[in-house]
Amino acid sequence: MTALAPTLVVAEMQARDLLRRRAVMTLFVLLPAAFYYSVPADEAYSLLAGSMGVSWAVAAAGLFGLLGWRRAEPRLALAGASSHQGLAGRLVVLFALGLGLVLLFAPQLLWRSSALLVEPVLAVLALVLMAVVSVPLGLAIGALVPRELEGTLVLIGVVGVGMSVPPDTVVARALPLWGPLEVLQVAAALQDGPARHGVLHALLSAVVLLVVAQLAWNRRVRIARS
Repeated sequence: MTALAPTLVVAEMQARDLLRRRAVMTLFVLLPAAFYYSVPADEAYSLLAGSMGVSWAVAAAGLFGLLGWRRAEPRLALAGASSHQGLAGRLVVLFALGLGLVLLFAPQLLWRSSALLVEPVLAVLALVLMAVVSVPLGLAIGALVPRELEGTLVLIGVVGVGMSVPPDTVVARALPLWGPLEVLQVAAALQDGPARHGVLHALLSAVVLLVVAQLAWNRRVRIARS
């Protein structure tokens, strides 16, 4: 068995588990639309609501996907799959789901909010970055928090604070979702300056969250050697 095989097995199992959760997958598609269409199209806040809807859906998929695997993970470890292979398998599926959601949602945003967007390409990039950051965000919360209720509350707090804090404050810059929101503001001409600052912040946040998720999960899934 190659080193890639356990990663592919975990990816397949994670995909099957998510596809069996029909209600979760339905909400995964409907939540960003509900966030976005709840605000009039001519208000700039609709862009924030829609992008945060994408973040909520993708992060929630990672959170519940990881929490649902706590019983299966020790058996995978005993079968020879390391924790980083398990994490990589989940990343494959969750990133694919996140990018698929962006492909579904981006045309709606470009069509309905075209009058607000100065740089449509940057708006799509902001949604992609939102998915890129939200996947490890959901995994990190799932690895740190013991139960689904607490994890959901933490996720609500992160997304809610990200939507309410002014983007030019220190608190906003410390949040993982600041980067994609910064790119989105540049796309709508609500923020002066280059978009690369938001891109770099998003990529750095994703890496930090992945490291946190990996370290926290290693503490939960540990095989004692005799």
